[in-house]
Amino acid sequence: MKILVTGAAGFVGRHLVRELLAAGHAVATTDALPAGHPATADLPDYAPADLRDAAALRALVAAARPDAAIHLAAISFVPDAAKDPALLDAVNVGGPCNLAEALLAEAPGARLAFVSTAQVYGAAAAPVPGAAPLGEDAPLRPASPYARSKADAERALARLAAERGLRLVVLRPANHTGPGQSPKFVAPSFARQALAAARGQLREIRVGNLGSVRDFSDVRDVAAAYRLALERGADGAVYNVSSGALLRIGDLLARLLELAGAAGTPVAEDPALWRPADAVPALSTARLRADTGWAPRIPIERTLGDLLAASGA
Repeated sequence: MKILVTGAAGFVGRHLVRELLAAGHAVATTDALPAGHPATADLPDYAPADLRDAAALRALVAAARPDAAIHLAAISFVPDAAKDPALLDAVNVGGPCNLAEALLAEAPGARLAFVSTAQVYGAAAAPVPGAAPLGEDAPLRPASPYARSKADAERALARLAAERGLRLVVLRPANHTGPGQSPKFVAPSFARQALAAARGQLREIRVGNLGSVRDFSDVRDVAAAYRLALERGADGAVYNVSSGALLRIGDLLARLLELAGAAGTPVAEDPALWRPADAVPALSTARLRADTGWAPRIPIERTLGDLLAASGA
């Protein structure tokens, strides 16, 4: 297929483009960065576009003529998402709707894979031992502006699918990390600090709440899931993407410090990083595995090792 990837210059986008090309697909790419920006230099068939500009997106789709699109572009850092609600809605809800309208008009029959988030399920105060993993039919209880925007986008796209025949697949990934992720996020932030501590450049690690629990997948496994869902998933289906292994943030830090050779480095709580402790629910990926054959392949130790290697480059 020829596949259009939005948000292609971002963390997941770059891994996804490589995944699609390796599988033999033709790829067109877009992001908000201007043509000629260094971050777009190696992106195939790149053209800039603002998700809020419906006419520009329609022109982009008309020129690319994709068989499918994977929509990654979004305001995805939760603290950023809370700062400007109008911008959040324009990008995270209006953006995918503009893309869907462009596909319906200029590439009829093209399938859209919309990347939502597992945060639409909400969070618990603490993990529940032995609780059954959540399937995709679980109720949505988004607890942050970011999660709410993704749930709203899902509903809007589902209406376009029901009323106008949009071919739609929705993906709900849990947390994912790996080489290339912004240090705004917790794992790469810890990786950089761990390396600095190992070199004697840092005496303590600045942290938020280490008691929260997350499900970290490797970004390369996530990119494979997106490709397979687009290739083999059912129209109208929703798929969880998850490693299935819950990890306390404090344990994530301990593993990174040990791998970096900085075990035992003191930590200091930073009020700017503090959030109340919570836990993500365990997710079932049975539907994704049954429909596409996907399974996570990269263990957390390799993910963290590769993250450290990239952070020290």
